[in-house]
Amino acid sequence: MKVLLTIRAGGRVQSKKPVSADWLRVGRNASCEIHLPDPRVALEQGMVTRPDEGFMYVAGEAGASDISRKGVRQVRLAPGEPVDIGPYRMELLPPPSADYDAAIQLDLVRPLEAASDLATRSSQLTLGSLGLTKRGAAWLWALIVLGLFVALPSGRVLDLPWRDAAKVSTFGDRFWNPGPLMLAHQPIAQDCGACHETAFERVKDRTCLECHARIGKHLAPHAQPAGLFEGARCASCHREHKGVKATHRDDDGFCVACHRDLRSRSAGAAALDASDFARDHPAFRLSLPGEAGVRRVRMGVDAPVEASNLTFPHDVHLAPEGVRSPVQGRMKLECRGCHQPDAARQGFLPVSMAKHCQECHALQFEPAVTAREVPHGKVSDALVVIEEFYANLALQGVPDSFRKAFGVPGEGLLRRVGEPTPSERESALKLAQRKARQVGEEMLEVRVCKTCHAVTRAPGHSPATPEWRIAPVRASTEWMPQARFSHRAHPHVKCAECHDVATSKRSADVAMPSIKTCRGCHGGSRPAEGRITSNCLLCHGFHDTRYPWDPLFTPRSPQRASGRVADAR
Repeated sequence: MKVLLTIRAGGRVQSKKPVSADWLRVGRNASCEIHLPDPRVALEQGMVTRPDEGFMYVAGEAGASDISRKGVRQVRLAPGEPVDIGPYRMELLPPPSADYDAAIQLDLVRPLEAASDLATRSSQLTLGSLGLTKRGAAWLWALIVLGLFVALPSGRVLDLPWRDAAKVSTFGDRFWNPGPLMLAHQPIAQDCGACHETAFERVKDRTCLECHARIGKHLAPHAQPAGLFEGARCASCHREHKGVKATHRDDDGFCVACHRDLRSRSAGAAALDASDFARDHPAFRLSLPGEAGVRRVRMGVDAPVEASNLTFPHDVHLAPEGVRSPVQGRMKLECRGCHQPDAARQGFLPVSMAKHCQECHALQFEPAVTAREVPHGKVSDALVVIEEFYANLALQGVPDSFRKAFGVPGEGLLRRVGEPTPSERESALKLAQRKARQVGEEMLEVRVCKTCHAVTRAPGHSPATPEWRIAPVRASTEWMPQARFSHRAHPHVKCAECHDVATSKRSADVAMPSIKTCRGCHGGSRPAEGRITSNCLLCHGFHDTRYPWDPLFTPRSPQRASGRVADAR
C-alpha cells in the first residue's frame, strides 16, 4: 500500500512524505516506516495493516488506546475516528490523489515539555504531608502486596473464606504468572491446574505425559542413560512461561553442556564428542543394511560399502551421450528420472522396477512370438508364466509361432487332425517343459535377471530341476535416520554437488556427502560470513519414539488437559 504520511506538532507540519510498504510499523525504532522520535513511544509500538476489509492499527507490546482511553489490541481506522499512540493522535484521511491508497496524519497533542510539570508537582508530595512515617509506609505497602499478590491468589488453591470468589476471577493468577505460555499451550493458559496439580509443588513428569504420552526417551534402556540423565525431569530441559516460541533453548549450549565431554558423564557412551558443527564435530555415521542387520559406519574411518545385492553402474546410466531406450531411442537420463521426491519433499520415493526400469529392461522371454513379460518378483511366479506359455503353445500354437519358439516345424498338438493319444500329449508337454527350463535358465543366469541381480542356484537341487535364488535387495533409503534433513530446503543445489555418482561404476559405492561438503555452506552456532548459521537442533532431535518414556503409562483422561476432569482414575 502507498500512503501520504504527515506528522505535525503544534499545528505545524514537521514532515510530509509518501510511504510504500505491505505494512507500516509505528514506533521509536529508526527502521519503522512511521518513525515517532519521542521517548514516550515504544521501539515497536504497533503497525498499520490493510486487510481486505480496510485499514487496521494493531497495537504492539506497549499497547495502545483509542480516543475513549479503553485498552485495545487492534483498531479499525476510519476517517474522523482518531487513535491515540502515546503522545500522538493518528487519524486516517482520504487519499490526496489516485496515486495513494490513503493519507495518515499524526498530531503531537501532548508535547514533552508539558510532562515536566509532573516532576514539579511530585516533588511537593512527601510522606510527611500524608501523615506517614517511613516505617509505617513500609508496613502499609507490605500488607497491600501480601493481600493482593499472595492472600487473594492463594484463595484459589487453599481453603480460605474467599475461595469461591477467587475461583471465579483470574485476577490474582496474572501476578503469579512469570511469562506467556508457548503457542501450543495457550488454550489452557487460564487453567493453571492443568499442569500445576498441587499448589506450591513443581510440575511432575506424569502431568506432562497426560498430553505427551507418545513422547520417547533419548537413549535405549540398554544404553544405560541414567549416567547422563540421572535426576532429570521434563522441566529440567523444558521451561515454560519463557516465551511463545518453544519450551526449550535452541542454542548449542543446551546440547554442548553434555556432548562436549560425554565420557566424563557416562563412561559407556558410544557417540563422539561434539561442541560446534564448524569447528568440532565428528564425521557422519551412515546406516548400512546387511545380512546381519543395520550397521553403523563412520565416514573417513571405514570405507562405506553398500551391500545392496544389485548391479547398477551410475556412470553407464548418466553417460553424457545418453542411453538407448527401446521406446524413445537414445535419451539422456538425469537423477530426477529415477529419484522422485516424496509428498513432503524431504526424502525420495523408492525406485520401482515398473516405474523406472522396465521401459529399457523389459522382461520378455520370447520376443519373436509375443510381447508378454514375466512378472517382476518371485522366481517361482516367473517360471510358472514361462511354463504355462510354452505348454499352451505346444498344444494350440499355430505353425509360425511353433517354429519360432521351438525351432522345428510343427503346430500345436490339438490343432492336428484326430484325437491325440496320451503318449503324444505327454511328448508335447515334455517338449514345452524342456523349452521352459531352457528359457528360464537363460533369463535368470544370462540375459535378464542377471543384469541387475545376484542370482545363484540353491543347493540341494539337481541340474535337471534347478532352483534359483535371487539375493534380496537391500538398497538403503535412510542413510542417517536420526538426522533432520529436508531436500525441500535445498532446491538451489544440484544433485551432483552433494552426490558424486557420475563416475561410479559399482552399486556398492556410497555417494553420501561428507561433513566437509556440508561445511561448504553451513557454519557453526556463531554467525560467519558466507555460511548458514547452524546449531545442533537444526539437524538433530532429542526424543526417540522407539524408546517410550514409560511403556506402562496410560493417560487418566483424554479431557485432562482441558481441566474439566481433575482425576478420572
